Amino acid sequence: MNDLCVFTHQIAMSLHRMGLAGAAVNKKTYSDLSKQWAREAAQLNDKLTKQALMAGMTQFSATNDDHVREMIYQRMGYPVLVKTKKDKSSAIDKPTLKRLMNEHKESQFIEDFIAFNSVDKLLSTWIGKEDRKKNARKSVGELIEPIPGNSKLGLMHCWAIPLKARTGRRASGGVEEDDPEGRNMQNWPSPAKKMIVSRWKGGKIAVGDFSKLEMVIMGWRAEDEKLLDYFLNGAGYIGIAKEFWGQEVAADSQMYKVTKCIVLGLNYNMKAWHLAMDLWYKVGFKFSEDWDEHFKQTSKARKRYLRMFPGLAGYIRDRLWEVREDQRVVSPSGRVRHLPHHGPDSEGYWHVENSAVNQPIQSTASDITGSALVDYEEALLHEHKLTYAEWHLALLERPWDPPCSPVFNEVHDELDIDLHPKSGKRDLEILVDCMQNVRSFKKLVPNFNIKLKCDVQIVPTWGDAK
Repeated sequence: MNDLCVFTHQIAMSLHRMGLAGAAVNKKTYSDLSKQWAREAAQLNDKLTKQALMAGMTQFSATNDDHVREMIYQRMGYPVLVKTKKDKSSAIDKPTLKRLMNEHKESQFIEDFIAFNSVDKLLSTWIGKEDRKKNARKSVGELIEPIPGNSKLGLMHCWAIPLKARTGRRASGGVEEDDPEGRNMQNWPSPAKKMIVSRWKGGKIAVGDFSKLEMVIMGWRAEDEKLLDYFLNGAGYIGIAKEFWGQEVAADSQMYKVTKCIVLGLNYNMKAWHLAMDLWYKVGFKFSEDWDEHFKQTSKARKRYLRMFPGLAGYIRDRLWEVREDQRVVSPSGRVRHLPHHGPDSEGYWHVENSAVNQPIQSTASDITGSALVDYEEALLHEHKLTYAEWHLALLERPWDPPCSPVFNEVHDELDIDLHPKSGKRDLEILVDCMQNVRSFKKLVPNFNIKLKCDVQIVPTWGDAK
């Protein structure tokens, strides 16, 4: 068995034990959020129904897509901009609705419908629905298990599956050995995270987050010292913004968001048209009120950015050549993504190219986070003089009271641990060291000689982390 295969199995087992450890849920917070979401959904549904009846509809349900389409496109007269791929119906997804309001006119109905959809999704995911379809996945609430002797907390086992996402990241959806009732916590919205607390009375949660990991990997992989320095040692997006625009840009300002959109898009080979669309609709930034001029200026900005980082431009060219010639790309650790195609002129080839540029970076980020997880477990067990068998058994039998601080979640570039009241301080030191040095990954990729940076927050609930 080669080193990459062994490493992959190690990550899979660490993720499995992460699932066994589970996360503690504050039952009162869960109950309060449930009532809040139900109340908000009912209020928004009433508002939407009244607006639909006033527009001449005889019946309306906010969860009936056909009713919503009739209201927006027939009663309110909005033009159809996008149709769904599945059945070619008029699209009513959030980006399309926001685009309608941006291009034509603001609408209280559309604003209320977007808000309703958000809270309705929270209800169905966390609370469940009475009219749920047979064989539908259980809600989060139905998966919360009791903790012996503790009426205030419950335990929820959250599973993450390795090697299922095409990019090389962990798959969201979180099934354990294809159990349809499984959940993971990779895509939880901030409000729901408030229910996750320490399993120990008065305990804290530590959130360890790699600092700008993908940008650091891109600078390293592209051998672009300037890009690497910006995100490893320099001012990151703010520094790039100053050089790119020739002016100071404040964090979280409009121009900061514009800069971040440009950097993230172009680092993954976004073409000018898509970038122009993202700037116009997602960020709300226009080089000009005239679309053609906006597109022209976006094209110039794209070229200017790539000239700033010649190593990045070279990396993109190399990946495009690799996928064109070999119909696959290979990550630094040796992971292969096959990308079959019928040549540069074939339909959808742009997606093949974007995947070729994206996969080696995303896959490497996943390997690095996995390395930190594996290394933390190894160092933690050594510190506490535990074998893997003893640790595994403890998580099986008493997950609500393990002998040291378990990782309860991994979210892309973030590792979350529940700090043990006796050893939490030392356990956190171990986690930070493992995230900074990722020793297992460096054994696979010796030329990755970077000491990474990570930010740590110690918080009473997972939702308190920023």
